[in-house]
Amino acid sequence: MTFPSFRRAMLGAAAAVMMVPAVLSSALPARAEEAPKKEFEYVTLGDFTVNLPSSSRRMSYVVVSVTLETKSAQTQQFRDLSPRLKQAVLQRLMAMSVRQELRPGRTDPGVLRDNLFDSLAQLQEEGLKDVVITRLLYS
Repeated sequence: MTFPSFRRAMLGAAAAVMMVPAVLSSALPARAEEAPKKEFEYVTLGDFTVNLPSSSRRMSYVVVSVTLETKSAQTQQFRDLSPRLKQAVLQRLMAMSVRQELRPGRTDPGVLRDNLFDSLAQLQEEGLKDVVITRLLYS
């Protein structure tokens, strides 16, 4: 191979390498547009601490962490309503405590979730997919 043909080959290779980013960048926006949007999002309501009735002098309580799974289109509505939603959760947990439905070893997380779902659906049913109990801790 002579120097001029070697030089042409090297320049051609360099040009090809320089074109790769341009070709890839033109393909990337199309892929970004095709990326599916999330159908559901999570809204964390936080931890709720509720005293439990006790016959002894020792205080006992339960900590329940609640997160909502919502449709993405309505997520902001749930965030805007979060003070009311938190109030509804706390009221339902306190009522369950008085009825002794929140007892260590006897609380069915499914029933707890259903109770909270019912309370929250009264405030904002549209867009509420699920209530997720992320922590259930007794002391």
